Amino acid sequence: MDYKILVVDDEESIRFTFHAFLDDDGYVVDTAENLEEALDKVAVSSYDAVFLDILLGRDSGMKVLEFCRENQPNTPVIMVTGAPEIKTAAEAVRLGAFDYITKPVHQDKLLRQARLAIEHKILIDQQESYQLRMAAVFQSVREGIMIFDEEMKLLEINNAAAKILGCDASMTGLSPAELSGSCPPLQLLQETIEQRCEGEIFRLETTNGAGQPLVLGLTMAPLTGQGLRELGTVLVLRDETLPVRQV
Repeated sequence: MDYKILVVDDEESIRFTFHAFLDDDGYVVDTAENLEEALDKVAVSSYDAVFLDILLGRDSGMKVLEFCRENQPNTPVIMVTGAPEIKTAAEAVRLGAFDYITKPVHQDKLLRQARLAIEHKILIDQQESYQLRMAAVFQSVREGIMIFDEEMKLLEINNAAAKILGCDASMTGLSPAELSGSCPPLQLLQETIEQRCEGEIFRLETTNGAGQPLVLGLTMAPLTGQGLRELGTVLVLRDETLPVRQV
């Protein structure tokens, strides 16, 4: 894959040198010499890394950093600075820059920073892709799923759970007691949720949010992380209500 890097610097010698080093290492390289050109390029092209001078003539490279964070948040931005501006570079890192390098920049250091930045972006992109896939699965399954945190406050509820219960899906952040007040079917489950009763409950008769008969099958299990540390609880709901026969 050809990784694409943007170099933003008002010094032609820096742009030329960075372009030559990165191009020789197999990267596709764009350059920009001022604030306006940099913003235009970030607005229309996707980059795997950006090398950005903190000072762009009379303008600040921090404006480009802010624009990158808003429009390409996964793209690492490496600030390029002279030694007297290291404090500003450190502030840029605090504000979202991936790292900073000081002038003069040697070839090996430039290429090392490029590799580290792109490896970071690959990892972030993979994590984002995984989260999107999991979110799609979470919302597409027929079973209702409710995820609670360590304090048993609702973190997430999928569309199926909201439909089964006949309640509003915007209940995140509520405790079991608060949930039972806003969603009548959960009144019967409040004690079960609070006590983290693991295992299956095969048949629970109640009514949904519209007052219609509802028969639930439930499974509750701990959500564990590394070292078996408990991070919360997952509640799976199955609608086992028999359909009413038409006479």
